[in-house]
Amino acid sequence: MRISRTALVIVVSAALVAPISGCTIETPSTPTTTSPTAAHASRPMAAAQAAVSRIPGAELEAARAWDGTTAYVIATLSATEAFTGEPAALIDYSLAQLASQDEVDRGRLVRFSFKAPGQTVNTTKALLASLSIDSEQYAGGSSLELANQDLDDRYGTWPAAVPDLPASLIN
Repeated sequence: MRISRTALVIVVSAALVAPISGCTIETPSTPTTTSPTAAHASRPMAAAQAAVSRIPGAELEAARAWDGTTAYVIATLSATEAFTGEPAALIDYSLAQLASQDEVDRGRLVRFSFKAPGQTVNTTKALLASLSIDSEQYAGGSSLELANQDLDDRYGTWPAAVPDLPASLIN
């Protein structure tokens, strides 16, 4: 009787300790519903950057950045003299591409710069305002912090749908 009681205590203890220690036993199962995330194919940052680079004279570079322990995305859109489209359309398409990738979540904000002939922080801020995206200049520099709610309102919840290339950007 004593041995079986000891065995019972060991089995019950092991059953209680395994979940607490982070070790769990799962049995494979078939999901009954498909979540939007599961239905959404993974899209890396490189795919979003490549989509923008198909526009002559345009390039988007974006990556994870940190402010202490706070994560955000830093994005730089560049346009050369070879770009002949509308700057606001290029910004809009590039930010939509950025929002469509799921490799790097947005974090607290997007810090955005637009480097192109004749562009300044103030002209970029005005272009963003024309797209209903609020922005604030970061520390007197050349980048702007974009409001998360405005990005969600314009492009949808991150990751958003992959945008189509606007006709105004096709040469």
